[in-house]
Amino acid sequence: MTPLRVGFATLYAWRPHVEHLHFLAELTRRASHETFFLTCDADLPTCYTREMRERSAWLECLTCRAGGVRSYETQGVDSIGALTDARVGGDDAVAPLEWAASSGSTLGRFESDADYATADYAVLVERLHPAVQRTYRAARAWIGQRQLDAVCIFNGRMDITRAVFEAARSLGVRVVSLERPWFSHGLQLYPDETCLGLRNVHRMVGAWRDRPLQHEQALRAASYVAQRFLRRNQNEWRAYNVDARPTDWPVAEAGRRILLIPSSRNEVWGHPDWAAGWAEPLQAYDALIDHHGWRPEDLVLRCHPNWAETIGKQGGGKSERYYAEWAARRGIRCIAAADTSSTSALIAHSEAIVVANGSAAFEAGMLGKQVIAIAPSIYQEAGFRDAVTAPSDLPSLRLDADRSDAERAAVAEQRRRMTLRFGYTINHRLPQYVREVRAESTTRLRYDLNADPARWIDLLRTGELRADDEASASDATEEDEVLARVRAGDWEAILAALAPPPQAHGRLLRRPVFQWIDTARPWMKVGDR
Repeated sequence: MTPLRVGFATLYAWRPHVEHLHFLAELTRRASHETFFLTCDADLPTCYTREMRERSAWLECLTCRAGGVRSYETQGVDSIGALTDARVGGDDAVAPLEWAASSGSTLGRFESDADYATADYAVLVERLHPAVQRTYRAARAWIGQRQLDAVCIFNGRMDITRAVFEAARSLGVRVVSLERPWFSHGLQLYPDETCLGLRNVHRMVGAWRDRPLQHEQALRAASYVAQRFLRRNQNEWRAYNVDARPTDWPVAEAGRRILLIPSSRNEVWGHPDWAAGWAEPLQAYDALIDHHGWRPEDLVLRCHPNWAETIGKQGGGKSERYYAEWAARRGIRCIAAADTSSTSALIAHSEAIVVANGSAAFEAGMLGKQVIAIAPSIYQEAGFRDAVTAPSDLPSLRLDADRSDAERAAVAEQRRRMTLRFGYTINHRLPQYVREVRAESTTRLRYDLNADPARWIDLLRTGELRADDEASASDATEEDEVLARVRAGDWEAILAALAPPPQAHGRLLRRPVFQWIDTARPWMKVGDR
């Protein structure tokens, strides 16, 4: 076959994405294909990182350049600035304002429709748009001049990363978005989708939902929720509620015990795959309450601990106020974002939880709890949630609490089983190179430098994502043994029974002049903090 010419772009020097990109470039070269790189050498008027923090532009740009792709690569690196005046076929391609919308949403941590109607939101998007426009034209020129057959872009949903993604699509070039998986092992690689795309997720989760797990697979899947319950989930990008205190259900006179666990709307706002049939999340809450006749004392609203964190220069007050004020109007008990009450304990005490797309559904499903989902999610096709993503779904929702004891027990066991299989698929089938890319923490990884490039090259050629692990059991016997431990809540035993993880001993080193960065970086805040 003709060798591929593959372009790589990670325009933000966040950990560990530049390292991930370098790993894929190494695989590409080992398979005798050519590699090229696009970077930003302080070429843009602003960007997400500069807008996020209260730091001078020159320092932000210097930090980004020091940790960027040039710290690994010396050949085939082009900058946005050098390509600014270039054109593809003499055109004058225009980047829509919408491509800056996702970054504007996240930067401002907006929540309600009223928030999105403010001048604050509009100003953020408009300020980012010139950088998106400049990057889009530069990326089209880069792809054309380097005659690229495929492009790998970090993230793909945020401002300038979206510009590169769309540039590839506009030229009919295969584009793969790169991100860090949920629990950090392996690489999230979505062909022809940004990191928020759900097409590949739904296909993968649905394809493996009815396939039983082998014993070790089931243990591995259960270990992720065990880490959460034991608060040892250090490899998640953000581990919340780590200092949680045990808590009982906080409303003594409750007839029902329905736990509302909202998500941050700004993280997925504007992406069509995540759009629900409700105008706003609170419309769904009101409809559920009215349809089922729930009283205020039947519900507890748990504000997300993320809203108590400041990210860059922006706190989460908009989200917390949006939900807390609604709860106050309804007379519903509201637990503040900064409260250290254990969310896991609240889930355990509940009859059902109501979520949009939050990861609390993973814990609830593993406990056999009813998960009522008001929006699309990565577990949409997993088989353990009840969807109420539009008003038309309301009549078909049956509460587990209204079932007979025997029926309720059977439904709970099925939910646990489906959640277990989802846990394995989302962590071991959907990500690629899970055995070869191993996280010691969210930002420090080891690599098997002898990893087979064929999987990566096939993905670039075909655009088809294969399961990283295609093994399964012939029946549910091995899976049942692990489910018995899950049912008993024996989380320590689950972790103790795990075989040692695959060992990938290699580290990826920057060029010698830049290796001081990885000595200093462990002392610095990570990513978007």
